[in-house]
Amino acid sequence: MGGVVDFLVHTPPGSPAFLLAESFLAAVTESGADDRSWRLVERGADPGVEAMTALVGNAGNPDMIATATPVIIQNPLLRNLDLTHRDLTPLSRLVGDRYLLVVRSHSRFATAEDFLAGIREKPTRTAGYFVGGINHLLGLAIAEKTGAEIAFVLVDTEPEIFAALAAGEIDWAVGVPAETLPRIRSGDFRALAVLDSERIAGLPDLATLAEAGTNVMFRLWRGLIGPPGLTADQTAHWLAVVAAARQTDSWRAYLADNVQTDDPLDGPAFGTFLETEWDWYAKHLGLAGLIPGSRDSG
Repeated sequence: MGGVVDFLVHTPPGSPAFLLAESFLAAVTESGADDRSWRLVERGADPGVEAMTALVGNAGNPDMIATATPVIIQNPLLRNLDLTHRDLTPLSRLVGDRYLLVVRSHSRFATAEDFLAGIREKPTRTAGYFVGGINHLLGLAIAEKTGAEIAFVLVDTEPEIFAALAAGEIDWAVGVPAETLPRIRSGDFRALAVLDSERIAGLPDLATLAEAGTNVMFRLWRGLIGPPGLTADQTAHWLAVVAAARQTDSWRAYLADNVQTDDPLDGPAFGTFLETEWDWYAKHLGLAGLIPGSRDSG
């Protein structure tokens, strides 16, 4: 086939999307399913939106794809943008990711039960890199479930959430294993709970927050999107590349190392899923009073 693939990463350097992109590229190389040269291109200065804009500007281009997470739904809703996921070609949902509740290793919160009792007694701070992001919504959910007073600190990028926690500028944070496990393993952070309906295989000793008495859960998807106007053959090629990459040792290692679940959903089925995501975020961002005016959620 030849040529060069521009693989856009939709969030800033240091974020889990970069790790996914690097790991997927390694899996494609191992599989031999695509003989083009690939280059990672950072398009995350405006998370989600910058990459989506670049894709729309390259309609029909078979040599460009981008990573995707719920921010491609959230930012258009929060900012009432004309640009949405419907302007793109949904390719594949790749993995499911969970959120861990973490504190500094010397925090006064030793367990999830300590955390739930302590945040009710004294106001605490958590952080996220945009209002209406998943970190913010989970903070709101924990506040609503517990009646606690929780201040939300806004930082510039995803990695800065955990820098703020390490520096003591916030009291606790939520993040996926790719963000938090290195600091947990180094002893800087302590994981208190997983925000899911059940314990996860990669961390079997870590209880859910529901086991401590507060049922807050969220599962994050990560996937791939393409420009609008791809032909059926071009889309089929991308799905074949994804299928081959999923079977490689390097991809399985990525899933295991980052405690992620293989969660495939391809082509039109992924597009249908994105519509359900749109409805969910429209509802919950609206309930949080974060959507300006009214917008069709259909």
